[in-house]
Amino acid sequence: MDDTKESLGLTARIQTSRSAEAGLKGVDLNRNVEALIENPLAHHTPESLLRDVTEFAETKGLGEFLPLLKKGAQIAKDPRFFEAVRGITDQEKQALRDEDLRRFRQPASLYITIITCCVGAAVQ
Repeated sequence: MDDTKESLGLTARIQTSRSAEAGLKGVDLNRNVEALIENPLAHHTPESLLRDVTEFAETKGLGEFLPLLKKGAQIAKDPRFFEAVRGITDQEKQALRDEDLRRFRQPASLYITIITCCVGAAVQ
């Protein structure tokens, strides 16, 4: 059993995880506003990432969305370099740029709906 864990790299991951947990015992995560959460995809190789996405799509019956899921996973792995992802269209690149540069660019009707609901809740 330990040989299987070792061949999959699980032993090293478990030890790393336990040492990280031990280092956090004195940290109040609810009050640590400067805490950073590590991207869970950051340490995947491109091959393992695409393999995991393919396996996920097959097990969940999402085969028709596989190309989109692969692009999304590659972008999620390192969002700063989304323009280098192969297969991403110019329209998708522009949408991702807008997401970063114009975060609150939404239709006016959405803001009117939100404000109306807030006023309604306050009056109620």
